[in-house]
Amino acid sequence: METPRYLGPIHHPALGVRIPEVLLEGVFRALSRTATAAGIMLSYHRETAPEYVINAPPGVYEVTRGHTGTSIRSYILSAVEKARKNGVVIEAEADHLAAITTSVRAVMRISGAGALQAPSASLEEALRYVEDEVREAADTRFINFFTLDACDYIDYRADKLDSREVESFFEQVYDDHAEIVKRYTSHPFRFITEDGGVVELRLRREDVARIAVKLHKPLEVIKRMYDIVKSYVTWPVGFEIAFDETPYLTRAEELLFLLQELRLRGIQPDFVAPNVGFEKRADYAGDIKELESRVSVLASIARAFGSLLSFHSGSGSSPWSGKGPGVYKALLRATGRKLKYKVSGVYMELVFHVLSRQPQGSPARRLYEEIYQAVVDYLEEQVEARGELYSETLEKQLKSYFARIQAGEKYPVDAEVFR
Repeated sequence: METPRYLGPIHHPALGVRIPEVLLEGVFRALSRTATAAGIMLSYHRETAPEYVINAPPGVYEVTRGHTGTSIRSYILSAVEKARKNGVVIEAEADHLAAITTSVRAVMRISGAGALQAPSASLEEALRYVEDEVREAADTRFINFFTLDACDYIDYRADKLDSREVESFFEQVYDDHAEIVKRYTSHPFRFITEDGGVVELRLRREDVARIAVKLHKPLEVIKRMYDIVKSYVTWPVGFEIAFDETPYLTRAEELLFLLQELRLRGIQPDFVAPNVGFEKRADYAGDIKELESRVSVLASIARAFGSLLSFHSGSGSSPWSGKGPGVYKALLRATGRKLKYKVSGVYMELVFHVLSRQPQGSPARRLYEEIYQAVVDYLEEQVEARGELYSETLEKQLKSYFARIQAGEKYPVDAEVFR
């Protein structure tokens, strides 16, 4: 059995294993029992990092960089060893490879604190770190897949400019602006959904200019990260484009432009992850029929470009809820059962739920309380000192936690500040 291997654009889950020593055995037993192939991943820059970051003394790098304490080399080699032991087919994935100089931004986004402003530090500095990450992954000879994330470079100002301003910016940043306009306005684009429906998109010049300005920098960054990967990985490797870390739903016209421009740059992603309205650690709160209709259109566009949809933040308000009743089935219908579904935090949540239910005074319960208290103490320090993780959201979460403690609860496992 060949494992790990590049799976290609096929229906499968991708699973985050934040502490491989704890999670891999159980995850692989489940994969073996269900005869399921899966991607095994960690988020680069945030959850994992090169060995020189992991092994550095405290304070050299921000605490959020590689915060699981697991290096890139370690999680890949551990996953491969366990997969072969359990007879499981996996694809070793580098999730959310991003050209950013601080992982604090990513953590704040996940905690609900926003941090959507454009990166201020040097792109070249960020890309040098990306190269370090890719080099360590490639050195294992087992990396099969990269999710490229340039969402931090989306220029949201384009949505607020008037038509004359956006036209001016468009002509400044694209030498071939006339050709781009012709490419998207000379004819309608037609797509067929899984249920046989016909979707037709007609773009106006202003639509094209606005989208082009918004995505100009992300396209550049994606191409540069792609070239870095291809310079180190000489065996079959796949790519996904993360397009979900945005403050609004992905529009069909934007996905069309993104995939067409990637194709023109020689990039063929297996998957693309749009924003379909999912929030991290929360069940989907919208109308499921509207979700299915929206996803159906996006899936038809992706398939026309040889790609499938990927769905991030697949876990919900509890370890058992998914994204809520009926949501996953709606995604299956909309995509014709051809999708990639990513979950990560749910596994650590399950670990803490198990530990929290152990008898008071037991070693497992003491470990749970020790971890919990360390988290709360550190976040308190961050709020009091207005540290790098400070946000109004975090401050509110701490206040909510202490209110529950005063009401008699002890280390509530579902407190937002701990989740």
